[in-house]
Amino acid sequence: MTHKEKEAKTAASALLSDTKSLMGACPPVNLGVICKHLGIEVYTMPCASFGAVFSRTDAGGRILVNLNLKPGRFRFSIAHELGHFTLNHRPSFMLADDMLIQGDIGLERQADIFASELLLPEALLRSDLRRGGFSVAELAKRYKVSQQALEIKLRALSARAVP
Repeated sequence: MTHKEKEAKTAASALLSDTKSLMGACPPVNLGVICKHLGIEVYTMPCASFGAVFSRTDAGGRILVNLNLKPGRFRFSIAHELGHFTLNHRPSFMLADDMLIQGDIGLERQADIFASELLLPEALLRSDLRRGGFSVAELAKRYKVSQQALEIKLRALSARAVP
């Protein structure tokens, strides 16, 4: 695991720990509680050119999310932007020909890792896997994430379990 990956996982775990008393320890993670805790306002609008973007404010920040996203992707996009905010990334987007162009691919990857750990906390997910009885679809529904996000996380957990 790289330093950036560890940093993302540590930041997500710390945020979950800080807000645990506000939202409990069962999935799904309540992004509304986390945003309120961080002073972040979330706005939505339909758009064809982006999933979500964030900006900093004196009081915290703002996240603008594409209203057309499917629910699991919608939540992942908010969590991804929370990653940028929490990891102190600068907003790194620009408009070109009315399309939103993302910035540094390394920072985007780090925000994805943060989002994955925030929405699918390793300890909770491992506990559910040990208990068994859940299909991938049921776990995705339980955590309110896309099946794709869950499958990526499960592959990462599986890869780390191999000596």
